[in-house]
Amino acid sequence: MKYEIMLGILFELLSKKCVSAAYLANKYEVSKRSIYRYIEQIEYAGVPIYTIKGNGGGIAIVDSYRLASTFLSVKEYDQVIKVLTSFNNNLPDKLLENAITKLKANIKNEYSGFDIRSGNLIIDAGPWGDTIGYKAKMKIVQQCIENNTQMFIRYHDRNGTISERTIDPHVIVFKQGLWYVYAYCNTRNDFRFFKIGRIEQANILNTKFSRKDIKDLPFDVWYESVDTIDVVFEIDKKYLSDVEEWLGIENVKEENGTFIARAKLPNDDGLLSKIISFGVGIKVVEPVDLKNKIKKFAKDIIENY
Repeated sequence: MKYEIMLGILFELLSKKCVSAAYLANKYEVSKRSIYRYIEQIEYAGVPIYTIKGNGGGIAIVDSYRLASTFLSVKEYDQVIKVLTSFNNNLPDKLLENAITKLKANIKNEYSGFDIRSGNLIIDAGPWGDTIGYKAKMKIVQQCIENNTQMFIRYHDRNGTISERTIDPHVIVFKQGLWYVYAYCNTRNDFRFFKIGRIEQANILNTKFSRKDIKDLPFDVWYESVDTIDVVFEIDKKYLSDVEEWLGIENVKEENGTFIARAKLPNDDGLLSKIISFGVGIKVVEPVDLKNKIKKFAKDIIENY
């Protein structure tokens, strides 16, 4: 629901002069803290948002801002609509349906002779430190997927081992805030998830490959190829909605008056950073090793200052 909510917020701001965080939080059934986080991410995408303080104030977009025709190409609009429509067909949602309708209306207004064909979804996924290098890798992966072209990669795994492989990339995956390419590895003769950020070098080869049928992404393979751990959290009620959005509401239960979350998560530095970002709002109950890592992490931060 995260991106559907962000789309909804964007169109709310485009259609109204000013809206309050409380109004948005109530409409989309999330916390005000979550709304401010979504607003920050929309700003990162280049939308000029500002706040108006005082009575009757709120959040607004600069009056002169419009979604220009260059915001997305015809093919990119087409791909976005197809992806959102597919998601809505499986998990119908009124908010998402409205967003799809508005996207279709916008492209018909901006482009004459609009015709749905095929297209690409280009996402600015690069980290702040090196957006050019990251974007280049994403572009290479995407080109190889579209053209069924093999790809050479120099890859660093989380243990520091460096390997050179020829892969057949099939799909790009966004999970737990990170980008992966799901590809057939010709070195291991099996499908693997490769984290984009851990690819040091990526080159397009002249060799074509035959796509294998992957109707559903095999998440059982995901958990086999990614180091994960089972984690139990104790949650402060003030942070409940944020944790529900992160882990999924089905993984959070009230037990004897305490909110407990259970989830299988990637065992990497990203998990530590995510837990720390909640401050005192979340506490690791299990496993003990992760609790000790959090303690050491917090101690190192204090000593650094």
